[in-house]
Amino acid sequence: MTPSAAGPNGPHQMVIKQAERELTELDLSRLAREITRELRPLETILEKLKIDSEQWERIKDNPFFEQRCIEEAQIWAGSTRANLRERISTKAAVMVEELLYEAVEMVQDKRIGGAARIQALQFIAKMGNLGDGASTKDDGSGRVTINILIGNKKISFDKDATVHEEPKIVEGEALHLTPGVHESDGTEGGQ
Repeated sequence: MTPSAAGPNGPHQMVIKQAERELTELDLSRLAREITRELRPLETILEKLKIDSEQWERIKDNPFFEQRCIEEAQIWAGSTRANLRERISTKAAVMVEELLYEAVEMVQDKRIGGAARIQALQFIAKMGNLGDGASTKDDGSGRVTINILIGNKKISFDKDATVHEEPKIVEGEALHLTPGVHESDGTEGGQ
């Protein structure tokens, strides 16, 4: 990696030649962040960024990259419990996100048994907040809202369960709407 005298980001831009393109300081900073956070194995990170072993050997000893690794490790290594929980949560979320692609493939693969495909679909629905939890939230207020989506139109029905109303009674005469059917009173004439 050598400084590029006329790089697009100024005279101090660091560049490493890569098979398809040059790696910039921003790329090296991202690489340092990925490596120090240990969210994925090194081999996976390098493969994702299309960095071969020869390039990695040049990058890992570069002073700019080493400094970025130190900075990223300091940022990531905050010592609070909340930070630790957040890091664990982030690592788990990244792993789950990676597995989503496999779950989609499982759902679409007719060679896999129905139960496994259904479980994969339930997993995808849960990750997308499409399961039971998202549609049946109870805020404890006693209010009931039913939403019906028909095409692009949304119809909502709201009811406050804490308000007690008298039932409405509809009075009137029954009408027969079936053509050709007449009510008989039991006499020969019919009506």
